[in-house]
Amino acid sequence: MLGIRGHFSSKSRRYSIPLGRLRRARMRFQRLKADADRDGTPMDTADLENRLLADEEETTLVVGSWTYQGTGWTNPGAKALADAAAARAREYAQWRAQRLN
Repeated sequence: MLGIRGHFSSKSRRYSIPLGRLRRARMRFQRLKADADRDGTPMDTADLENRLLADEEETTLVVGSWTYQGTGWTNPGAKALADAAAARAREYAQWRAQRLN
C-alpha cells in the first residue's frame, strides 16, 4: 500500500469528504435525477453540490405492529402451484437417491 498503513480508502475527515457522506450524496443525486426524468424537466444544477452534500438527517419510519392475516393459501391456484412444486421436489429427491445408489 505504498507505505501507507491502514485501509487503502481511509480518508481524513479533516482534509477530505468521508465515504459515508459521498454515498449519501450519490443516493440524493440518483433521486434528484429520477425525479427530473420522471417530470421531464432539466435538472437544476445551480446549487447541486450544496444540495447533495447538505447534512440532512433522513429518517425511516418503522411500523412495529403485526396483525394476523390468516392461514393457508390465498387462492386455489397458489395451492396448486405449491403442491406441484413440492411433488416435483420429492420426485427429484427420489431420482437423485436412486442415481447415487
